[in-house]
Amino acid sequence: MTSDTKANKRARTRDQLLVAAQEVLLADGAAALGIRQVTAQAGLVHASFYNYYPDTAALLDGLAELLMATHAATVAPLRDGVGDPAALFAATTRQTLRLFAGTPAFARLLFDSGMEIDRLLGALQNHLRSDLKSGVRQGAFVVDNLDVAVTIVSGSLISLALALHRGQARASAIEELTRQLLRLLGVAPAKARALASAKLAFAATPAIPMSWKALGIAAPETRIAA
Repeated sequence: MTSDTKANKRARTRDQLLVAAQEVLLADGAAALGIRQVTAQAGLVHASFYNYYPDTAALLDGLAELLMATHAATVAPLRDGVGDPAALFAATTRQTLRLFAGTPAFARLLFDSGMEIDRLLGALQNHLRSDLKSGVRQGAFVVDNLDVAVTIVSGSLISLALALHRGQARASAIEELTRQLLRLLGVAPAKARALASAKLAFAATPAIPMSWKALGIAAPETRIAA
């Protein structure tokens, strides 16, 4: 077996374990996520798990990475070719929140699976920081303190995503939050209102369980201690 063939097989098996983990989480909840349960769901020998992940915490880290990549792939088509930072922010915000409103299983995996939300929040904040910094540089946003603005925006997005998941907010709140965040960033009222409700070709909701194969990417390696 060539090295490329071995690498492809390892990537397929890692993907298989991630799919199985999602199926266990969605069917039985975080308390049921164990190595035996995941390998049984994947149709693999129990001991083979350790060739790919050292423990379930590392498996959840891998799932978090897949979740972030799926989100990035979902918002990418709306971001392509958009030069106006305010329009880019509005489209990304609306597509991100629609993902939670339209894909309950995606929200369950984020909020109810036992994944560390810090990693996901950190990734979201990194993207926001880049977008807001670009907007300030181009004169589209007025921000006194970039770190505070990133904290406010990311906190608002996570809060509404959770409220949508729990049924405590309606999908109509997405446009209103988008408008208010644009105003917070110094966008004129009329433009903020227009961008928050503009007709966009939103992406279809991603298939759950997610997989790297669906994204056309080989599942990343996980470092296993010797």
